[in-house]
Amino acid sequence: MQNSNMSVVKDLLLIGGGHAHVSVLKKFGMQPVPGLRITLVTRDIHTPYSGMLPGYIAGHYEYDECHIDLGPLARFARARLYHAELTRLDIDNKQVYVDGRPPISYDLLSINTGSRPATVNVPGAEEYALVAKPIDIFLQRWQVLQQRVLDLSLIH
Repeated sequence: MQNSNMSVVKDLLLIGGGHAHVSVLKKFGMQPVPGLRITLVTRDIHTPYSGMLPGYIAGHYEYDECHIDLGPLARFARARLYHAELTRLDIDNKQVYVDGRPPISYDLLSINTGSRPATVNVPGAEEYALVAKPIDIFLQRWQVLQQRVLDLSLIH
């Protein structure tokens, strides 16, 4: 957390635990900026590292090996960590809202939540494809698919 003897001059708000924000937290952990308060709001505390996804699918890595635990990283950067999903963004008043908490004010805002492909307009995509983004949903569906294949192999 921020040094209690130092006043906050600027609030940096990071929305999402993507790769860019992982790098930002690491950098500020290594080189703190006096007066800068960092807040990370993220839906997932364990963020997947996409570069290791093929190795995970191939069975070379376990789940924990290809995920970054944002809790220790946020502590290293002395950042506040909100495990929550953004419900509203008020750019005019420089505030964001999450369920169950008061508004979070910011001076500087960065959004790094990842992409979501538009599969709605692709016929058959939902039934026959396993979309890789967002990765956390892909991993859930991958585990379900693996279990289905195992169940089928036990039947035959």
